[in-house]
Amino acid sequence: EVTFFFFFFLSHDHQHGDHQVSGETPKQPPWHFQGSIFPLSFSTVTGNEIHDIYVHRLFAGAEMAGIKFHGAIDVEISRNHIHHVGTYGLWLDWMAQGAHVTGNLFHDNQPDLFMEVDHGPFLVDHNLFLSPRFLVSVSQGGAFAHNLIAGVPKMGRFDSRLTPYHKAHSTELAGLHNNPSGDYRFYNNLLVAAGNLSPWDDATLPVWLEGNVFTKGAVPCKQEKTPLLKPDFDPAMSLSEKDGVWTLEITLDPAWAAERTRPRVTSEMLGRAKIPDLPFERADGTPYRLDTDFFGAARNAANPFPGPFEISSGLRHTLRVWPRNP
Repeated sequence: EVTFFFFFFLSHDHQHGDHQVSGETPKQPPWHFQGSIFPLSFSTVTGNEIHDIYVHRLFAGAEMAGIKFHGAIDVEISRNHIHHVGTYGLWLDWMAQGAHVTGNLFHDNQPDLFMEVDHGPFLVDHNLFLSPRFLVSVSQGGAFAHNLIAGVPKMGRFDSRLTPYHKAHSTELAGLHNNPSGDYRFYNNLLVAAGNLSPWDDATLPVWLEGNVFTKGAVPCKQEKTPLLKPDFDPAMSLSEKDGVWTLEITLDPAWAAERTRPRVTSEMLGRAKIPDLPFERADGTPYRLDTDFFGAARNAANPFPGPFEISSGLRHTLRVWPRNP
């Protein structure tokens, strides 16, 4: 990381990256996606299946993951299937400013996501986080919306490392800051099984929570004023594979829409990440408006359904979640 840091300070070119990686299937041994600093900024990783990474543990080190990026500035990671990774499924380390993680299927990872010393703003929405461990976070300035969360998180209360933040949509340095916990937003997520937001009960910085649903076994954060608690509701969720097609079976209750009115998630609602003092917005500077679900179906603008799927009827649902339909 000392080498990366010097590269950062010596660089005057703020137009690195701008790559697209799609339709790949890296697997063990020994491939994984790993980016150094800035060459992957402003890039897109979409439509890939990444699996069986670091399973045999033939070698060791601090950079093992299904995908690991340093400097994921304005990077989009979308519609990927990341599974059976013997460590982090996705690891965004330093400067994930403007990163957008959306519409991915994660399972059988340890854990699904690691956000390390990032100041935001970054948005994580409409993902299926199905591993027993959902998240390791030593970051702030993040927003989590309309995700399906089945695993436990781990929140680091404070990391003393001084890590960079930048001017908007640029690699140009704006400052350095340590990493307190908090400044997170959780909106309209569906938590099942071991899903748990209680680590943010006593975060250092403020957190905002609204519209989340907690079914049997899931634990809310005390700072959410009106969570929808369904301790006796078992979604009976299962994920299976046949002939390369992955199917999610899950029970959802359309009545949840009537029991709470939930906000549509927009840039205006998310506000500004505290440390860089920047808004949550797309890489091109336009605002977010989460008006479609995991499959691209239109959301109910007046009261979107919690979790990644827009449901209006039925209880038991059988959903093809990989490969994604064009």
